[in-house]
Amino acid sequence: MNRYLLLLILCLCASSARAQYVTNLALSKDQYLTGEPVVATVTIINRSGADVILGGHGARDWLHFEITQSTGRVLSPITIGSEQPIKLQAGGTTSHKVELSGGYATSDLGTFHLVANVLHPISGQFYASNRERMTTTDAKPNMFDQPYGVPEGYQNAGRARRYQVILFRELDILQLYCRIADERSGAYLATFLLGPVNMAVQPQISIDTKNKLHIFFLAKPQICCHAIINPDGKLYKRSYYRDTQGNRPTLVMTRDGAQVVGGEYFDPAAPPALSKALRKASERPPGL
Repeated sequence: MNRYLLLLILCLCASSARAQYVTNLALSKDQYLTGEPVVATVTIINRSGADVILGGHGARDWLHFEITQSTGRVLSPITIGSEQPIKLQAGGTTSHKVELSGGYATSDLGTFHLVANVLHPISGQFYASNRERMTTTDAKPNMFDQPYGVPEGYQNAGRARRYQVILFRELDILQLYCRIADERSGAYLATFLLGPVNMAVQPQISIDTKNKLHIFFLAKPQICCHAIINPDGKLYKRSYYRDTQGNRPTLVMTRDGAQVVGGEYFDPAAPPALSKALRKASERPPGL
């Protein structure tokens, strides 16, 4: 009888330990180009019954990512901490978006599985999330591929690089990517998504006098996107323009860089304009 009672107590303790956190992992998408950062969202529900503090100056890393290739090869784990403490209230829920940059999981081709492990600092244990699957593939620069030199004022000034623009189909959506490659070794230094593209209008792609890359493309009907990439491989600016009554915007290269001519500036994050309310009959001018 004592043996069964002890076994029951151990089972209850194990169940209690597993219930400290309810953790969920979600990826922004399931297919990535080689070298593209993986964006993951980790959601944590604190079921421990007490407030928990994660991170803080000098604290141990509280988030570990396990990455396993479909062949069974285990990649080096990615550990993430935070300088500022994060408080998880008892019974509360928190979500954190993490960018796994540097090509951690996308430097090799293949299929990978990711699991997020979250630290419970009181017990010192990590609690695993669900397992997410992702695929890494490669694509040739089928839209643009031109060399340039990194100007003074940027990191690695004087190095030879290549701007590459890639048209890539993800399921039923055409996506436009930009990639920075090393001219000598061919290594991918940065790969990032510019957004969906409508090929009803051919994208305009040019390098200006300061070696910045300008990409102007139709993002969706009547909405164009102007993306500017710095020579160091970072996205400098992304702005949108709207076609107004057939006055389609276009990109014109100038001595100072580039200028969008035609159309009107469009902010996709701005709230829609309020429609004017109809006037009452009593508000009509005299004689109408």
